[in-house]
Amino acid sequence: MRKGRRYAARTAVLVIPFLAVLAGGCGQQEESVEADSRLPVETMTVSLSAVAPTLGYSGTVKAGREALLGAQIQGRVERLHVDIGDRVKEGDLLVEMAGEQLTQVKAQYAVAEKDWERMTALLGKGAVTQQAYDQTDAAYQAAKAAYEMVLESAQIRAPFDGVISARFLDEGEVFTLMPTGAGSPAIFELMQLDPAKIEVNASERERPFLRKGLAAVVTVDGYPGREFHGAIKRIAPAFDPMSRTSTAVVSIPNPDETLRPGMVADVKLSLPERDGLILSRDALMRQEGTGLFFAYVVDDGVARRHDLELGAAFGDGVEVVSGLSEGDEVVLAGRYRLHDGAEVYVRGEEDAR
Repeated sequence: MRKGRRYAARTAVLVIPFLAVLAGGCGQQEESVEADSRLPVETMTVSLSAVAPTLGYSGTVKAGREALLGAQIQGRVERLHVDIGDRVKEGDLLVEMAGEQLTQVKAQYAVAEKDWERMTALLGKGAVTQQAYDQTDAAYQAAKAAYEMVLESAQIRAPFDGVISARFLDEGEVFTLMPTGAGSPAIFELMQLDPAKIEVNASERERPFLRKGLAAVVTVDGYPGREFHGAIKRIAPAFDPMSRTSTAVVSIPNPDETLRPGMVADVKLSLPERDGLILSRDALMRQEGTGLFFAYVVDDGVARRHDLELGAAFGDGVEVVSGLSEGDEVVLAGRYRLHDGAEVYVRGEEDAR
């Protein structure tokens, strides 16, 4: 009996310290849980910086001017004076056409010319009245104008200096006014390679920064390390409804014709320097399934979501057009664990306390 009582007493003595330890442990756990309710983060302070934005595009080199050349009348190609690769000057004769219309007006002109010569001789002798002569002269002038007009239509001349880049018909073939593989009815394609041009497509966000005369630097794979300098020549006033972009044409001097149509080119446009709010890319969050970007701003120990409108990129940073203000404390590390309204503390600041 005594042994049993001594064992029970000893057991009771052991239980009391255990309960005390357990109680103490629960208190520590509750304190730990309470301390962990705030999420640790690292932040950066947004400030204004002087930036010189650069917009980059890819495009294809094109001739500065190009034209599909065809006759104004249908008919047989009688003679070709040039071929692919030939250089021509403005006004050079390229093609002579033969056609029924030209034959008819030429015959009518010849008859009217003979009548006019005869009437001129008779008028000099006083054998015909002035009225009769005037009628013949009017008919002659009309026939001459018609012939010259059709003759001009049957002779294709170069509208500007350039090089013949394509030929669609040979001598003896019939030219029609129906569209061909080139698109518009054509016998030759003429290109002017100096200057060259590149078309770039600017988004709605980028379009306000573009202006006529803005400097451009162009590089092509065929000439590594070489830069070609040009400028924006014109900008389309409207946006394409499909791509939602506005086309800007960059003109590049090309006196040695190094740049050739069809080359793939990279274009960089340097925008004027200005002050902008620059945010590290590490602070950006993207809403899944959308193009919407946002960031978390720490405001009095609470993370607040700010939707952002972004501008140009600068290395590891990007300009924030709207959504942040100078001095905002933006979360860098720990942002993926956050939600709008989450309680946070900034590492370093908490340790300093």
